[in-house]
Amino acid sequence: EFMAQAHKQRGDTTSWIETLKRGVEKHPQDDYFFANLIDYYGSHNNYEEALEFANGMLAKSPGNYYYLFIKGFLYQRMDRYNDALAYYRRSIQANPDYAEAYSNIGLVYCLQAQEFSQEAVTDIKDPRYPVDQAHLKSFYEKALPNYEKARELRPNNPTLWLNGLHRVYYNLNMGEQFNEIDAMINSK
Repeated sequence: EFMAQAHKQRGDTTSWIETLKRGVEKHPQDDYFFANLIDYYGSHNNYEEALEFANGMLAKSPGNYYYLFIKGFLYQRMDRYNDALAYYRRSIQANPDYAEAYSNIGLVYCLQAQEFSQEAVTDIKDPRYPVDQAHLKSFYEKALPNYEKARELRPNNPTLWLNGLHRVYYNLNMGEQFNEIDAMINSK
């Protein structure tokens, strides 16, 4: 880890990446190497190489909840939402208390809602309007239990659920719950 940090501080990206790869091979249980490598690939929009690396790690440790989560995260960043959801769910199967996966499932549904809202009919006189609104609402209904589960598992880590629940409660017109979350946001 120190060697990797030294290469990074010197600006030697090639040696830093090689050291991270060796670190993952020698210390697969230490998330530092894997997380930094995936972060590097993601920050350079090199998702295919990141997926290839994640697949290699999953081949060695197929039930590793963190590797499953990372693969879901990569798919999410690639806007492959159904694949992301599948891997987040597998991560939860491997570790039912993994709040980050629940939070990201909620996020994926909110992202889908956002994308759908851009193409949904907005004219209330259009006969497709109620159908589109019901479909839009369904995304938030799917996000709701996941953000609430993240909150239940990590009540002291609101970054996982606060803004998500705020958005979901607002869009589902859940006044009492919205007011509670809104007050939490405004007290910061």
